[in-house]
Amino acid sequence: MTGATSDQRVSRPSAVRRRRSVALGFAIIGGVLLVVATIMIWAARLSLGKNSYVSGLGATGEVTAPVFNAALLMVAVGGLSIAVALQRAVPSREPGQRRTRVGLLLIPWLLVGLSSLCFLVASRVTCTYECPIPSNPLFTLQDAVHISFAVLGFALACLAMIGSALGSRLRAVRRLSWFAGSAVAVVAGLGGLLSLAEVGQQVGSWLEFAAMTIALFWLVGYGLAEVLAVGKADDVGRPGSALEDARQVDAASSARG
Repeated sequence: MTGATSDQRVSRPSAVRRRRSVALGFAIIGGVLLVVATIMIWAARLSLGKNSYVSGLGATGEVTAPVFNAALLMVAVGGLSIAVALQRAVPSREPGQRRTRVGLLLIPWLLVGLSSLCFLVASRVTCTYECPIPSNPLFTLQDAVHISFAVLGFALACLAMIGSALGSRLRAVRRLSWFAGSAVAVVAGLGGLLSLAEVGQQVGSWLEFAAMTIALFWLVGYGLAEVLAVGKADDVGRPGSALEDARQVDAASSARG
């Protein structure tokens, strides 16, 4: 009996470390892809000599389309990679962990994965030249498909922020998610309203790029933070749950603050 218990104590930290290593690999790959994609999108925007919203960079016939659509594909793949990392690193629910009903429905890794699939479709089905809005007579079915999946992907990403703000094991991540989610909702919402109203489009387009940047960098930070928190207790030679790990990280952060 004692031998079996000892084996379990030895094997559990080893299994946790393996789980964290695999998750960390996916998180790093996803993070690199997202950062590179963000740089590519901003480079494309700054190289364009006219006003453009995010999707407009990838429109049919636009000079920036090849770079932007490749970057959007990288966003999709990077997001899926981080979703896999979160699924492996973050349990749906820890023993003793309390979550609201909303928090139980908003599973971040699942929402990030679905959002990434939406951006994958949006990267393959681009809008037509200059991305006409629904009220424009030039608006086509192709535009409708692209805009629908792009908006849905962005909305799912915002829901993932809310889910992490409500259910993350790390206090710093919860605070960061509330800030990022609020900022993205306000900035993107204002930019979208300006676009639909066809007023202040110069300001609205920059607001949309700002919201995109906040969302992508949030995902990179969130994925790495959650993965790195796994198995911290095991690193010092004793078993500990992910919830205990997170509590230790939170305590250390509070002590430094």
